[in-house]
Amino acid sequence: MRSTVPRLRRRMYALVAAGLVVAAGAGTVSASRGGHAASGSGNWTTFGYSFDQTRNVPFTQITPSNIGQLGRIFTVDMHKIDPTIPFGEESYPLAVNGTLYVTTPFDHVFAINGVTGKVKWHFKPSAIGPFKNFGLNTNRGVAYGAGKLYLLTLDMRIISINAKTGKLVKQVYIYKSIKQARPEFGYYETMAPVFYKNRLLIGSSGADNGVRGFFMAYTPDLKPAWSAPHWNVPPEGQDWRRFGRFHGGGAVWMSPGIDTQTDTVYFSSSNPSPDFFASLRPGTNPKVDALIAVDLKTGKERWWRQQLTKDEWDYDTAQSPLIYDAKVKGKTRRVVSVATKEGVWFAYDAKTGQPIYERVKVVDRVEHPRLKKGKPVTIYPSALGGVNYSPGSYDPSLNYAYEATVESASVLIQAKSASQVDKARVRGDVDTGAINGFGTTPKGRHDYGGVAAIDLNTGKIAWKKKTPEPERGGVTTTATGIAFVGGGDGVLRAFDSKTGKLLWHFQTGAQISSAPTIYTVGSKEYLAIPIGGTFTSSFGGIATKVMVFGLGGSKKQFKQPRLKAAGGAAPVRQAGVQFLTFGNAPNTYNLVLQAASGPAGGGLNFNGFNRGGMTVNVPVGSKIEVTYKNLAIQSPHSAIVTTTAGIKKLRNQQPAFQGSASPRPQAGITSGTQFFSFVASKAGQYAIVCGIAGHAIGGQWDYFNVTKKGSKPTIKLGNKTYVVTKAGAKLIH
Repeated sequence: MRSTVPRLRRRMYALVAAGLVVAAGAGTVSASRGGHAASGSGNWTTFGYSFDQTRNVPFTQITPSNIGQLGRIFTVDMHKIDPTIPFGEESYPLAVNGTLYVTTPFDHVFAINGVTGKVKWHFKPSAIGPFKNFGLNTNRGVAYGAGKLYLLTLDMRIISINAKTGKLVKQVYIYKSIKQARPEFGYYETMAPVFYKNRLLIGSSGADNGVRGFFMAYTPDLKPAWSAPHWNVPPEGQDWRRFGRFHGGGAVWMSPGIDTQTDTVYFSSSNPSPDFFASLRPGTNPKVDALIAVDLKTGKERWWRQQLTKDEWDYDTAQSPLIYDAKVKGKTRRVVSVATKEGVWFAYDAKTGQPIYERVKVVDRVEHPRLKKGKPVTIYPSALGGVNYSPGSYDPSLNYAYEATVESASVLIQAKSASQVDKARVRGDVDTGAINGFGTTPKGRHDYGGVAAIDLNTGKIAWKKKTPEPERGGVTTTATGIAFVGGGDGVLRAFDSKTGKLLWHFQTGAQISSAPTIYTVGSKEYLAIPIGGTFTSSFGGIATKVMVFGLGGSKKQFKQPRLKAAGGAAPVRQAGVQFLTFGNAPNTYNLVLQAASGPAGGGLNFNGFNRGGMTVNVPVGSKIEVTYKNLAIQSPHSAIVTTTAGIKKLRNQQPAFQGSASPRPQAGITSGTQFFSFVASKAGQYAIVCGIAGHAIGGQWDYFNVTKKGSKPTIKLGNKTYVVTKAGAKLIH
């Protein structure tokens, strides 16, 4: 029967495309499965379309027969509207009554007419200044309910916004009700919350910082709905956290799934910390790298299952769980499934948590030996994934689950001792337990991606397709047998859900790290995809846009975005003027420092130069405005202008001038952009170093010289020296 239904379905779509049958199309939505929007709605009102997070829409206008007519309707460039918004886009838009709600880095929210692209309103949180110090600046979306949008911010706020006007309704700091959940302790918010039955469900990010992960519910007026959070790890100093005061983990940084038949909430609990030094957290570390089920009303735990014990590779269970009725070995069962950063997939009985399928491999290579103190060990996949945050999908007509994958690898060098891990550490620091942060990419390696379909009846891979770049965004499927996936190479692809055949593709011009939102307005079906990508893969973070498609739209495609070459080779080197330029104020200069810009020193470089290969010269008394970016795929980096003695120090280099370091330089950032400024008040020779332990000694340093008053600013890049003028840079030798 399963083989017959898709054939009949495809025949019907062919008739629709030919105009011989009128499609239900925009106005008709099946409400047969729990959690879907009400019948007659073309909305997408929660993170995964339905509360069960299956990302499968019943709309029937776009079919395999007419997908060649799909084209771009409009693009909205949020960064162009507000240039203070950083580049990058991982948002998962909602679509409510013809309005798209899209978030951006630094927690902005845009309401956009879903037909014309006109911006209705733009919400920008107050007190946004400190956001630049968080390193990661991501926001993945809002919740919708009771006429309001609910936004989580980097500095641990919950904000409610009037969905029609964009006006602030109320805001509260999460640490007012959960005392430990403070930004200075390493907590921050990137997740899209979920609003269901007057409960706003949230977790937080920060597992790598050693926080104590939690999951919590609030009322529509932002008061605690449960007597206490569900804590995923013990209190500090107790049980497996007894050997390190600031060790922990188990954060919940992706949206939960909800079984609307039982009001059971399922959420993923991420990695323990220190990530790569398991002896500091002895035992199996229960309830991290886990799937946890709780009661919606009370928060009381119903069951939990751990996907990986004794994790020392940073293999989070981070993905949003999916809940659905599936045929399993010929019998209908209620299933909850989840994939992990290890690159494996699990399915459990939704009521009891009993395993149905375990460790189904969805990536090409799962190979991670135990780490060795002070010695390099190569693992597959890297901490990037596997399956990172990218949400999966489930097609009930085919009984297939779908995963977007990252085929990655890294070399990890575990710290030599426990004291090396915790030396000089303070609460809130990143706590990896490896000398080289989150690892470095093996020489000659180029990460790629894939899409996999899993047959629920057998638990085996039905089909798998490779893509050129890591898949970070996820999968959205349709009732017409199409699986849409956006790639790190900027290409939005449409696969045949049953066979994996590529049906259609469109080059958007920017990396994609989100999954499509599909909605209808009137009789027309639309597909919205945020573009811009993430710094943590495919050289992304180059735009902050949303692109909307529909039948009859423009077929004109865009130039492929610049991507890192195989083995992490350097991109085309920028001219010196782009690294050092005149500022807007007198005696002010802009300095751009890009960590890990190419292969020099195995990524231990600034702007592609290390061990003094770059020298910046500025006159004494100059104010230096620094834009610091980390381009590394996984490894944290930072920037400090310090004395030349800092070149030979293992760690704890101090700024030579007040403010001459990126925020929290001993912890660094694994991606993103930070800003700092200082006055070069004393002449002399100084150094720009990375503050991560061992990186300066490893070669990540260049010179910064403060010259006599009135001298010309110059920058030396390798064997070329440029003098910087207001008209531009001039090569002098």
